[in-house]
Amino acid sequence: MNNKGLIAELSKRLGVTQKQASDMLDASTAAIVDSMKEDTSLMLHGFGSFEVRKKSERVIINPSSGLQMNVPPKLTLVFKPSEKCKLLITNC
Repeated sequence: MNNKGLIAELSKRLGVTQKQASDMLDASTAAIVDSMKEDTSLMLHGFGSFEVRKKSERVIINPSSGLQMNVPPKLTLVFKPSEKCKLLITNC
């Protein structure tokens, strides 16, 4: 499902226009992103949790040239689904 499909589904389920559903989705996404910037984790009950993790610097080797390169540290976003979400998906 893409963004357009999600907006159409939200519009149908909530009984609102697609513009209103799009605005709600944009507001929800912005709130989640802002929350992740301020804190390192976000828990959505019944859905799962998002966590910002720091990957440390590491050395990789290019397989074709054998050249070693340093990969700088970076922040990554990790999603862990809740048990309820896992059960709903696996029991389809």
